Amino acid sequence: MTNEQVKRSIDSNELQLSFGDKIGHYFIIFFLLFMPALLISFKIRDYFEGINNSIEGGIWFIFIPIALAPFAYILQRNRLKFLAVESNLPKEEILRIIEKVAKELEWDIFKKNEKMVLAITSPSFFSGSWGELITILFDKNRILVNSICDPGKKTSLVSYRRNKKNMLTIIDEINKANQLASA
Repeated sequence: MTNEQVKRSIDSNELQLSFGDKIGHYFIIFFLLFMPALLISFKIRDYFEGINNSIEGGIWFIFIPIALAPFAYILQRNRLKFLAVESNLPKEEILRIIEKVAKELEWDIFKKNEKMVLAITSPSFFSGSWGELITILFDKNRILVNSICDPGKKTSLVSYRRNKKNMLTIIDEINKANQLASA
């Protein structure tokens, strides 16, 4: 994640992905629209070749995926939004909390600096997940947390609540530390 992506992510409160990661994250939309585009192109070809094929059976393979694509886009777009938590804790304490949660939830932290922490999970084959990408950004007294299915791996529509667990666990731990510090 570049400094520009970090700045845009903080300003928009939405995770900014590279072009390749956007392709991976939104691949389901391309997948849903591929079959209708293929069937429509065949029907257009048949029309110009004078072949009169009925579209009755194939109509479901055109309209249902086209109708589902906008919902899939909205779902994937909403997954890029950050959850935020306010904290006056020193950054060292927040980093200790993040490392504790990372160990507990088996995250592999692969990038850590004064602006962000990036981690991934590498679950087993039978876990039902290809992995998650966890992004934590620091903005003054605010910590932004996001977890999405890893766009660098196979596309996954569901995370079986792993992404929500990743985000809520880190936020809960920071809130607990906030309460202890203010007590």
